[in-house]
Amino acid sequence: MIPALEVSQLGKSYDTAQGPAVIVKDFNLRVSDGEFVCIIGHSGCGKSTVLSIAMGLNEATRGGIIIAGREVIGPGLDRGVVFQSSALLPWLSARENVLLAVEQVNQRLSSRVRQALADKFLDAVGLDGAADSYPDELSAGMRQRVGIARALALEPKVLLLDEPFSLLDVITRMELQDQLMSLCAQENKTVLMVTHDVDEAILLADRIVMMTNGPAATVGEIVAVPFERPRDRLGIGEDPRYHQIRSQLLGFLEERAHGDGTAVIQVERQSVKAEKQKVTSEELFVIEKYTGFNRFRGRFRKRQAPMIEDSSLGRAEVKMLS
Repeated sequence: MIPALEVSQLGKSYDTAQGPAVIVKDFNLRVSDGEFVCIIGHSGCGKSTVLSIAMGLNEATRGGIIIAGREVIGPGLDRGVVFQSSALLPWLSARENVLLAVEQVNQRLSSRVRQALADKFLDAVGLDGAADSYPDELSAGMRQRVGIARALALEPKVLLLDEPFSLLDVITRMELQDQLMSLCAQENKTVLMVTHDVDEAILLADRIVMMTNGPAATVGEIVAVPFERPRDRLGIGEDPRYHQIRSQLLGFLEERAHGDGTAVIQVERQSVKAEKQKVTSEELFVIEKYTGFNRFRGRFRKRQAPMIEDSSLGRAEVKMLS
């Protein structure tokens, strides 16, 4: 059976004055259809680099990634992406932000039906009644729910999540974790997620990939999580296997940390106070790549966007047309 996602001999390096700087080397992973896989590791080990290559926002130096039998050569609507930031267009309502994705896969449907679909995805993430609200009227958790709804509205083969809950307070993060588990179970979604949170990984994942420290980071160990679904965080927390897995993960991270003097990562991250949302050039670039916003929703452009040069998203140089 063809895996939903396959990473084969993946490598990424950058040329420097001192020679090639190898970030990731010989990274191999197969993710089955409907499987939830988390990648953990120390900051700077290359987790997000692997994910950005899967997103098509960065190019591999060696090897590659195949999704549903097709090699990743750039962004594509077969992938739904969610970042730390919700990356919403602040001049659009929650419904209109989700419509950007709905219209990509349902262009032939009437406007009324497309709006109903957008509302359905908002309802699925617990935002019924908030469709007409703008991002600055929503809490950080609600904005992230809209981002998840938009990713699901593409009806993607794979969800790619880059620490989507790390900037939220503990209670909101727990609510969204439960919501994500429920949605993935209902839709049988394949998920590849990067996280720093060991407890989050155990709760959500079927398998946890532990990356070694860089340079030349790669897969160190892979741990299978034995708990059946649906999962209850209190129930698995009382299971002796939970503490065994947690100790194994932390032991791996501590061993790598002691090896190069890096401090052990903290399991809990502090919440960040929500501020009025502004869309950055990089976020706008991602939105356009994954929703077709530039081509199909030109009338929603607020202003001419600047040239993006040498950005962190794969050093992309893109001129966004109004």
